Order: sequence, then structure tokens, then C-alpha cells
Amino acid sequence: VMLWLETNKEGSGMMKLGGSLTRQAEQEFTVSESSPHIANIGHMVEDMENKMRSTLNEIYFGKTKDIVNDLRSVSALSAEKSKKKMQQDIAAALQSRAKK
Repeated sequence: VMLWLETNKEGSGMMKLGGSLTRQAEQEFTVSESSPHIANIGHMVEDMENKMRSTLNEIYFGKTKDIVNDLRSVSALSAEKSKKKMQQDIAAALQSRAKK
């Protein structure tokens, strides 16, 4: 399976995601009138398709979501700077109190 996604939205910006996934499976089935080769192959293809779809969803999309959430900030940069400054001021005030 080859995957390629590209989005360019005002809210989220440009994002490109691509990759490939290869899987192989081997199973033994009984062959009979009610269960010919083609039915067994179809069953294996459907099982593998479901497993690969689940893997793509968990690994590619889940990991991409984690990375994007870590890299992108929801709040404005000025708010983050203000928050960090306040933390530094509180830490400095606590340290000066401890010295007294």
C-alpha cells in the first residue's frame, strides 16, 4: 500500500504525509466445492486489508497527529512569552524568599 496525503489549509498550513507499507501472510486452508481457492484468497485479502487499514490509521495518522500537536502551539506566541515571564518572576520571588 502506498499512501500520499497533502493538505494546505489556512488554519493548519501545509502538510505532506507519505509512506508505504508492505505485509505478507501465509495460511493453509482446505479446498473443497464449498470453499474453492478463490474464496480462500478473497478471505485472506480482506483480512490483510483490514489489518493494513488499521495499521495505517494507528501508525501514520496517529503519529502524525502526535507530532503536529507537539510542534504547533494553540496559543499565540506573545501569550506563551508572557506565561514564561510570569513563571520566571514567581520562581525568582520564591528563591529570594527562601534566602531570607
